[in-house]
Formats: sequence, structure tokens, C-alpha cells
Amino acid sequence: MKSVMNLAADLKTAIGIGETTGPIGEQVLSSQGRLAALVVAGVLAVFAPVAQAFEPFWLNILTRMLVFALLALSLDFVFGYAGLLSFGHAAMFGAGGYAAALAIREVTTNALVVLPASMLVGVAVAAFIGWFSVRAKGIYFAMLTLAFAQMFYVIVFTDLPATVLDVETITGGDDGLFGIPLYEAIGIDFTSRLLYFYLTLVLVLVSFAVLVRVANSPFGRTMQGIRENEERMQFIGYDVQRYKLLAFSISGGFAGLAGGLYVPFQSVAQPGLLHWTISGELVVMLLLGGMGTLWGPMLGGALVIYLEERLAGFATWEIILGSVFVVVVIFAPRGLAGTLISIKNDPRNTITHVKQALRNYVEKVRG
Repeated sequence: MKSVMNLAADLKTAIGIGETTGPIGEQVLSSQGRLAALVVAGVLAVFAPVAQAFEPFWLNILTRMLVFALLALSLDFVFGYAGLLSFGHAAMFGAGGYAAALAIREVTTNALVVLPASMLVGVAVAAFIGWFSVRAKGIYFAMLTLAFAQMFYVIVFTDLPATVLDVETITGGDDGLFGIPLYEAIGIDFTSRLLYFYLTLVLVLVSFAVLVRVANSPFGRTMQGIRENEERMQFIGYDVQRYKLLAFSISGGFAGLAGGLYVPFQSVAQPGLLHWTISGELVVMLLLGGMGTLWGPMLGGALVIYLEERLAGFATWEIILGSVFVVVVIFAPRGLAGTLISIKNDPRNTITHVKQALRNYVEKVRG
């Protein structure tokens, strides 16, 4: 009972109930950043009907970009602020997607029921993985999350639940679940791709606002302290493992929400959603976008999905994507977000910084 009360108290701290953030370091997102986010959202909202009218393909790409921006955001919250490099986020993403598929097929298509259920499943899977993993550090934590994610992948791929329950199928095995319809809610039918885009856009914005709030809260500052010096935080009285478990569970909830949005849009839930390659792509998105900024990985996620869609027709598109990644790592080690911040703060010295980055890279290669 005591542990449940402690976890509830931590959750109150996470969302800032009864607490004031105060001047505890810099804010995760400035007022200018919030305004920029609203402007970007407004541009997307205006562009969507134009894309629907002239080139629906763009609307599909934008929706996928938003979903993976949300997924990258969920990983950056736990990696950028808690220092927990997870190679298992595909498990929460896929679990949320399968939960949505099963709920839509067997229960209801109401988004107000299915999407919260996807989040809860994501939280449950993350809590399960985190319970065994947060005691490990560094690469050991990453490998544990990868192992658990692959375990969930095998469970879905072999349709183990159907074998245990002695029914014909539950997850559909390697074929997956096909023909998943889109949502409806409060009298709105989201079978229109345009309306589904707006639903996704709103939920991504709300998720972004919530995680920015959490990152700016005392809980978020505590997580940054744990990332910087876990032993010191533990010495002054923080239950480090419980904080990391809570952060990992919150992150898993938003990954589950991303899965709940993705599966109906694609009309299929298949085991590949839980594969480690999804988690690997997420890490690339974080490094490209700029870890620890929240909005940077969203930008990185959108960029990777755009490049994959546009370059998929080329036999060497992976080489092109890899080349982009190499260039960003060499010339912008802080990612796209760090580059944009540097340009904003010191536009005149941008070229100088690029030359210095290249010079440092050459020296390291030679040395």
C-alpha cells in the first residue's frame, strides 16, 4: 500500500499538481518555441486540405510523419531527460497498435475508448519491461529492453496467446490483423483521411504539450539530475529506480498512443511493429533531431519518414539516408535542433562553426 501511495505521489509531482516549477534551470521550451510550434501546427492544418485536393499522397505522408514524430517524442522524454537509452520502444508501439486493432474488431471503433486503452497497454508493457530493466545502467539497460522487445515480437509472431488460450487466432501470427477500420467519436466519422489527419495532429500537439509540462516540472528536473549523477540523487534521498520506472512507463504510454493511431491508419497490425528495427530507427531520429529537446526528435522523426517515402523507389535509398545521418553527425553533433538554435543565437558564426566541426572531425580521424 505504501509503495502505491509513493507512486501516486510521484505521479502528482510528474504532472505538477500542487507544485510550482519555479526558476529551476531553463525551460524546456521557451515562449518563442511554443509560438513556433503553434505556427507549424497551423501551417499543417491549412496545408492538409490542399494536399487532399491535389495530391492525397502528401496527406498520407504527413499523417505518418506525425505518428512517428510522436513516437520519437516518447523516446526522447525517457532518453533525453532520464538518460535511459531504450532499444525496446517498438514493444510499446506495437502493443498499443495491436490493442487498438483487437479493440476495434471486437469491442468498439470509438476513439475515446480505444486510444486510452492503447495508452494503458503501452504503460503496462513499459512497466513490465522497466521493472526488470531500470536496475541496470547504460548499455545493459539498452540490451535488456531490446531482449524484452524481441520477446514480445516472438509472442506476437507465433501467436502464442492463441496457443495458450486454445483458440484459432488472436494476433494473426506472421500474417497480422488486416482490415482494421478507422475511428469514430462524438458523432464524427474519421474514415475521411483529412479528418484522421486532424485527429492525429491534435493528439500529437496535446501529447507534446503534456510532455513539455512534465519535463518542466519538478519531476522532470529530478529526472535530469538522475541522468547527470544518479549516485548523488540516490544519496540525497531520491528513490532513483522508482523515478526511472515511472518515467519509462509514461514514455511507454505515449508510444502506445502512437501505435493506436498508426494501426487503423495503415489498416493492418503486423509483427513488424514490434521488431527491433523500429527501435533502431527511433534512435536515428533522436540523433538527427537533437536529443533532449523534445521538439528536435519530432523533427528528426518527420525527416526520416519523409526521406524513406521519397527515396523508397531508389535501390540505394538506405545509402542516401545513411549519408544524411553521417553529415548531420559530423557537422551538427547536437542534431538539427541544436543547429537551428545556434543559427538563431549566433547567425553570423554559423559557417565558422561548420568549419570548426569539419576541422575537429579530420583531426580525430588522423589522430
